[in-house]
Amino acid sequence: MRSVNKVILVGNVTRDGEVSYTTNGTAVCYFTVATNRAWKDANGDWKDEASFHSVMAWGKFGEGLAKVLQKGMKVYVEGLLTYRERRDDAGKLISKDARIRADSVVVLDKTARAGSGDDFEASHEESAPKSGGDFDLDAIAQGLDEAKGSSGTKATTPVTDDDLPF
Repeated sequence: MRSVNKVILVGNVTRDGEVSYTTNGTAVCYFTVATNRAWKDANGDWKDEASFHSVMAWGKFGEGLAKVLQKGMKVYVEGLLTYRERRDDAGKLISKDARIRADSVVVLDKTARAGSGDDFEASHEESAPKSGGDFDLDAIAQGLDEAKGSSGTKATTPVTDDDLPF
């Protein structure tokens, strides 16, 4: 039987994307997405709850996102749930943090698209932005159409050592 590990978030970026690099030079963009939910309690009063989700994007995909993501942007994120464990010298578990490893990010905020008329959409399978830090939205859209092919499904690429978080 097949397993599924898929996370979909629609929320707001709580801080600008930040890039750091692993010891072997692989880029990792970290950002946080806030989601909200509302419900009625037993007394019929509305309650609100905000959740904050740590997201990471690897490689050139992450480098590109760091140039685009800004605090307050509404984004759609697809990815998978991962965990990072921290242990002391004796091997005892100190903490276990959940993170989302982004496979695809779509900027939904119209004001953040700088009048381009298109959504910014990228995934880890796409090429990096052109030099100068500007994204060629037409090239990205064309790449997405080609990746979808006639079946409407996204093409997959094999996982490489650069994709591994350790």
